[in-house]
Amino acid sequence: MAKFPLFNISRKNETYPANFNIKCKSQLLEEHESVKLIINRRVAVHPMKWPLLRCKWQKKLTLSLTLFLICLLIIFAYSDEFRNKVFSVFLSNRFGQVTNISKLQTAFANSNQEPNTSHQQLLKPMQYILNYSAAQLNYSSILKPITSNYNIFVIYTRENYRLHMKFDLFIHSLFKHTNAQLHLHVITDKESEVAVLEILQRKVRRFKRVLIYSMYNIQICSNIIQDITDKLSPYFSSAPNSYYSDSLFFMSLGLHRIADVSLSRAILFDCDIVFRSDIRLLFAEFDRFLPNQLFGLAPELTPVYRHILYRYRTQFPESNFGNPYQPIQIGKNNNNKNNNKLLTSRSQERHGYPGLNSGVVLILLNRIRNSSTYIEILTKYEINRLVAKYSFKGHLGDQDFFTLLGYEYPTLIYRLDCVWNRQLCTWWKDHGYSNIFDAYFRCDGNIKMYHGNCNTRIPE
Repeated sequence: MAKFPLFNISRKNETYPANFNIKCKSQLLEEHESVKLIINRRVAVHPMKWPLLRCKWQKKLTLSLTLFLICLLIIFAYSDEFRNKVFSVFLSNRFGQVTNISKLQTAFANSNQEPNTSHQQLLKPMQYILNYSAAQLNYSSILKPITSNYNIFVIYTRENYRLHMKFDLFIHSLFKHTNAQLHLHVITDKESEVAVLEILQRKVRRFKRVLIYSMYNIQICSNIIQDITDKLSPYFSSAPNSYYSDSLFFMSLGLHRIADVSLSRAILFDCDIVFRSDIRLLFAEFDRFLPNQLFGLAPELTPVYRHILYRYRTQFPESNFGNPYQPIQIGKNNNNKNNNKLLTSRSQERHGYPGLNSGVVLILLNRIRNSSTYIEILTKYEINRLVAKYSFKGHLGDQDFFTLLGYEYPTLIYRLDCVWNRQLCTWWKDHGYSNIFDAYFRCDGNIKMYHGNCNTRIPE
């Protein structure tokens, strides 16, 4: 059979070759059926999956290279640098899709004037409206002033994938839990502004809202508070050029200079805040401020300041500075003479002072502008005195200053309940404080805002 091509055998009604030596026609038909059966078996049992790779070593090599490339892609996908590069390509494609982007760029260019080093520089950001019902977004300036009692400040700069996802969730949860007329103030840079606009556009249309928003140039804002940053960064950042040494981490302390004088109250949020209740309830906390209180912050829920204050606590072991906020009993240990001197009753309890967290900051702008006490506290002499008194060397920017301010001048800070800033970071639990971490991390009550610090995942 190998002498003759298969196609001559398998075709019906084929004329056989003249020199084809055959004994009988029945024998040819039997061989014809046998060949067809063998071919069908080969196709069914060994289908041609690798038409170009006929050798086993070629198949193994191809599989190995494929697996290697998949593993490499997975590793890079979990790295921030890779995701940021992919995300930058995504943003470049989205840039041209944002409605009326040329007007937005013009507005930014007008505000991006030559910075003035004086504090007295007036920052006049343009106000815009996003209206869900319009076919295209209206970015023209508002001729007739529109005011809102709910002024929300947020800093969004140095665009990257993780920050984008946090801000998206921030806006989504904000709109989901309130229908109030909001005025969003975004401190950003030119590169990040496009992403801010794209997120706002999507959320406004999804939730069918009308949003007032203003954009602030981060460079101008940094110059306005540069004197505050220069005084505080040597004491409240780990290194001169470290992450927390940037002026944006001291923005809350000079926001009264940046915000328009018509604004009397505002709340500054981190981008990793997720709302679980109506923001109007948080603004209602302003009505509980005492006459001298300027800021409102929730307690820190980790032992970070117990760690920072180890020198001070060694000198003053009876101090509650750095202790968890929940009441702790003092004087129970009979071997501790210092505790016995402090209290006559061993059952007496008091709150600790774990420090303050600046993820959510309530700010009474007018009071701060008119407060001579606050101006005096921000002098270089007073800052040096506070740092020396508590042997303090922080690394968390404005949060460190608020912590010192709240302990030395408790009448200036309104204590916000932890349910309004439920921090989720557990880094310190795995770094030497596992035995006491739960005492700090405790927060009783119905959580109204989650703070996903340390890039912690927000509970569903």
